[in-house]
Amino acid sequence: MSRFDDLAKVWDSGVERVEGAMIFVDSVKASLNHDIKNFKVLDYGCGSGLVSFGFADSVKSIDGLDNSSGMIDVYNEKAKQIGLDNICGKLHDINKEDLAENTYDLIVTNMTMHHIDNTNDFVNKLALSLKNGGKLFIADLYKEDGTFHSDNEGVIHFGFEQNVVENAFLAAGLTNINITKLHSILKPSSSYDIFIASGEKI
Repeated sequence: MSRFDDLAKVWDSGVERVEGAMIFVDSVKASLNHDIKNFKVLDYGCGSGLVSFGFADSVKSIDGLDNSSGMIDVYNEKAKQIGLDNICGKLHDINKEDLAENTYDLIVTNMTMHHIDNTNDFVNKLALSLKNGGKLFIADLYKEDGTFHSDNEGVIHFGFEQNVVENAFLAAGLTNINITKLHSILKPSSSYDIFIASGEKI
């Protein structure tokens, strides 16, 4: 995670990151057809907090977890500067640690899964952490050729085939699964499609 520690303080300067996070947040909000003001939310792979801060005014509380101490430092400093007391960032390595079960009404994770070793285990741990009726939303890359990142250090998967994501959700016992294209990121080398996958814990 040293690369992310180094990038943490300039992470928000990436226009495509900010735009992608806001597209994700807006899509999730549009998919939730009821009041979420009492929701307890987990933002896994929260980074500097782009997604979390997009939800901050709409929900009761947000736990941001990330495996980069530099990102968590920036996350908490931003929350302090803005004066948000319903947001807290903590260091967490889901490859080695479990999550509190039956805790969250909503779990969101944006552009994180391709950095996780075991996709099925990742989705299963997130699903276990949902309350009954809670929903999981994941945004990440469709399968690509490895050129999305200029540096593939820490990149475990070059995106995902849709059936791989769907099978991970099914294996975790989630229902009402939906996977669709969210948006595309245009880079000099190519255009890369991003999916959004959602599922519900019953």
